Amino acid sequence: MELNGLTALVTGGAAGIGAGIAERLAAAGMHVVIADLDEETGPVMAERIGGSFLRTDLANRADIHAAIDAAGPVGVLVNNAGGIEEPCFPTADPAKWGRTLDLNLRAVMLATQLVLAPMRERGGGAVINIASSAGLGTASHDSPEYAVAKAGVIRFTACLAPLRDTIGVRANCICPGWVDTPASRRSRSRMTPDELAALPPMLSPADIAAAAMDFLADDTLAGRVMLCRQGGEPPRLLPVTDGQGVLPGPLTRAVVPR
Repeated sequence: MELNGLTALVTGGAAGIGAGIAERLAAAGMHVVIADLDEETGPVMAERIGGSFLRTDLANRADIHAAIDAAGPVGVLVNNAGGIEEPCFPTADPAKWGRTLDLNLRAVMLATQLVLAPMRERGGGAVINIASSAGLGTASHDSPEYAVAKAGVIRFTACLAPLRDTIGVRANCICPGWVDTPASRRSRSRMTPDELAALPPMLSPADIAAAAMDFLADDTLAGRVMLCRQGGEPPRLLPVTDGQGVLPGPLTRAVVPR
């Protein structure tokens, strides 16, 4: 996909993973619009990469509509904004855990829905969704609402695979493990020395940005999901399954060349 001259909208792009992706897209010649609540860091980041900043609460539907309208023609949408607000389910009241679902899943679905028709009119586009390894597997998680939302993002992305052939829009999903971001640093600050010592080396935002660029460079990977785990493991594509096993065919290849 030729990125030069297109507009990218990156939600949660003020810091962390979003900032890393915004930098790479700007370096590829895109005008990057950062949609974020952080009015201190966001404008600084946008100015540094020659982009623009929109104060946006991604848990608020009206804000999402306003950001899509203000960004103008979006060629690449990066649904990165997310996070956890403690306390978590079942201790939290429904408004609290509901906001986590809104931020991590509903915002992804709504922003994607809003860009599809304009992308089709301009001949296509790409959507990169940032989920989490928390959304994979059947192990317990301390924040059920967060894990459920991220699992939803993964499944949502896979369901969008046919859009490549119908309207020219490719959707992909990246599932990071632990990434060295301000949010993960806050989490690690609450860990014991033994817990910290047991952690493998962190991923960097640049690692996730590289995965995003891999997807944007290969239009045969529509609907695919990439797992990026910490500890030096190479990123890998998750196999395409139907709930009963791996489906046959070329889309089951497991590694993206880097």
